[in-house]
Amino acid sequence: MKRILFVLAVLFSISTFAQTAAEKEKVKSLMQDEKSVKDYVLTNAQVLYVSVSDNGSNRDGLASYFCDRMKELRIKVFKVKVVKYGSQKDSKRDNAYGVKLGECQCQ
Repeated sequence: MKRILFVLAVLFSISTFAQTAAEKEKVKSLMQDEKSVKDYVLTNAQVLYVSVSDNGSNRDGLASYFCDRMKELRIKVFKVKVVKYGSQKDSKRDNAYGVKLGECQCQ
């Protein structure tokens, strides 16, 4: 019985890893197609950080767009934060990822 449970646990972890790798590939493909995206990070907490150049405008709409795209791709994301590219060390940064330009709570 313990052997069966062990095998099931291993198979489950392998399938979870494969799904995560597939999701990462989908996100990578999406971000490569978006000309405004300079960099991105999808955290383990399912928050997507998207780095873009700051043109002075609010980027809540862009964050909402990425929430919608993640939903279309069936990738669970709780929140999208759009941050200023290259602002990780800026004194006005929101967190370690940089200065927040926009945000959307994904549903």
